[in-house]
Amino acid sequence: MNHEDLERRITVLEDIESIRKLKATYCYLCDAGLEDPKNRDAIMSHFMEDAAVDFGLGPESQFQGKEGLEFFFGGLVPSAVSFCMHMVHNPIIEVNGNEAEGTWYYEAPTTDTSTGKAQWMAGTYHEKYVKTNGQWKFKSIQTVWKYISPYDEGWAKNPGMIPG
Repeated sequence: MNHEDLERRITVLEDIESIRKLKATYCYLCDAGLEDPKNRDAIMSHFMEDAAVDFGLGPESQFQGKEGLEFFFGGLVPSAVSFCMHMVHNPIIEVNGNEAEGTWYYEAPTTDTSTGKAQWMAGTYHEKYVKTNGQWKFKSIQTVWKYISPYDEGWAKNPGMIPG
């Protein structure tokens, strides 16, 4: 292996680690409470200006661009979930220069704001990233749900109403 090959391999590994940190920061900020403008502004700084999100619950959960994401993270999420603890794992991250794609499993115990009841959420995130000015940012996030289940029933009894 020559010096250039080694440098490329190290760069890819550093990029993967940066993307892992990007995702972890996203989760921590979401869970810290997006009703706090400081957290909302911080999460927005991790997205490209033209980023798109599709949270898998139909057209009402699809947003694009700064205004769309500000509405989603600043209004919709805090009004839907009063507690959340993202746990993301098993990432598969493929880096191709200044672009990358990632797939993650997620699980999240949450509290539904409207009912005050605990629930389980799980599924996969499919994401695209762009490296700009040396920093990785989200280009898109798509959520595919496995279940949104009441805590007391669990996913075996009640996997919830998930769009197919």
